[in-house]
Amino acid sequence: MTEAAYRKTITSIKRSRTKRLAKLITTAFLLHKKKQDEKLYNVICEEFMSLGGVYVKFLQGVMLRSKIMKKWHNPEKLRIFENLEYEPLDIGHLLRSELDTDKLSQIALVQPEPFAAGSFGQVYYAQLRSGETIIIKVLRPMIRETLKHDIKLLSRFYKTFFSKMYKNVSIDFDTAFKDFADATLRETDYRQEALFANEIYERYKEHESIFIPKTYMELCTDNIIVQEYVDGISLATVVKLHAQGVNPVDYIKSQTGSDLTYLLEEFGYESLIGIFEMPRVQGDPHPGNIRIMKNNRIGLIDFGISARAPEDKNGMFGLLESYDKVIKGKQSVIDMFESSMKFFVNDLYISLKRISEHFGRSGDESYIKEVSKIAGKVFYDATGTDLISLGKGEDDAGAIVLINRIVNKGNRFGFVVKVEATDMLRAIQTYTSLLASLGLYKKVMPKALNRVTKHIYETQPELAIFHNESVDISSAVEIIASWMERIADNDPILFGKIAKKIRMQAKEPSQELTTQGEPNA
Repeated sequence: MTEAAYRKTITSIKRSRTKRLAKLITTAFLLHKKKQDEKLYNVICEEFMSLGGVYVKFLQGVMLRSKIMKKWHNPEKLRIFENLEYEPLDIGHLLRSELDTDKLSQIALVQPEPFAAGSFGQVYYAQLRSGETIIIKVLRPMIRETLKHDIKLLSRFYKTFFSKMYKNVSIDFDTAFKDFADATLRETDYRQEALFANEIYERYKEHESIFIPKTYMELCTDNIIVQEYVDGISLATVVKLHAQGVNPVDYIKSQTGSDLTYLLEEFGYESLIGIFEMPRVQGDPHPGNIRIMKNNRIGLIDFGISARAPEDKNGMFGLLESYDKVIKGKQSVIDMFESSMKFFVNDLYISLKRISEHFGRSGDESYIKEVSKIAGKVFYDATGTDLISLGKGEDDAGAIVLINRIVNKGNRFGFVVKVEATDMLRAIQTYTSLLASLGLYKKVMPKALNRVTKHIYETQPELAIFHNESVDISSAVEIIASWMERIADNDPILFGKIAKKIRMQAKEPSQELTTQGEPNA
């Protein structure tokens, strides 16, 4: 294909996708207005699957942890995780253009057709002259040229439709989608993916249960990644069989002799501990990227998305510890609400803490505890209990979802969430959603979380201590005042209750705050 013809093809693809997304937005809006949710989800999912690429990647990120999966009636829907349609490609010609003669001579055989295809790459069986079975992952043609345009289109759709599905918390959608877009763009950087894969390989190469394939760094280029072949049964296959009534634990035992429950617990433990001990972990643990192998091993493939460890590790540990207590039935709404504030609206949490300290309020009299008590009262009035429980559901975000649905209905508490480390949270949600899709959440997650919290207390106890960041009184008052304004707009009655508790004054009148934000002399 000539350069002119190539550019013309790219332009045509962009125009076609722009028209399709514009039509989909119109259709989605009309179906949403008519409250035809089931038809709406089917239309969106079928179109995204047809578009492929980043659209499928978006489905992978939301499918298992949303009602979309349940309402999308397509027997082949799990194909979004593996075995997508592949594009015609002369693999021999590509390798000759990517590798010099010496490197090319190391590869003895390559199958001409791919055996697997993902959102951005397709994978070929091959063999080295030294005898090792390998895979060659190839970036799909034209991906880099069309990806940024597709992300812009998806962003428009995301902001005009999907944002309406999250009404209870005012999420910073620009930041959230930017994180998704950045992670997606990084997935086309095969040099970085190879480096990350090698980084994970070095950490786990001696591990008894976690298997990471060796990456042949000298054979990797901007467009290909060469790795050791990972055998075993894809968890996407197991999820599909479970949906048909097959017991996943029994199936894996009969096929591989391995203990599925143990392996998923081990993988979860290692991933969660990695948050605190590694700069990044595998960020896309969906069913198609996990293989259950013989000899009680679990293998990972595809390292295109890495999840960076959050800067606020204390807040993250507090959140995980709260979930651990939720699962054990020992977490009150008051405590869970406080933990959620600490991580998701940290600036407000620190400001309330700063003002509390300034006025000599501590323990149950702190402003944080006063607000959390009000939240607990709202929850108790609605449910008759002050304990958070996942109940019969197997939802990784059950506690926060429950708080939002009951306590924070209509965003009455006026939270503006600027989620830090969204890629890490997305990785955790993908893992826990995987457990739920196999019916193993309650068997696996409690053990994994308990091991993590125990390990942290033994090795890094400082993470269980909240370190107050420096904030001056004036800034703290400004943050709290803006928050109170949002509450007044959303729920005037709640505003009155909170204003009664938070008057910005101490027990002694002489310590009231002035309008300048400093205490009177």
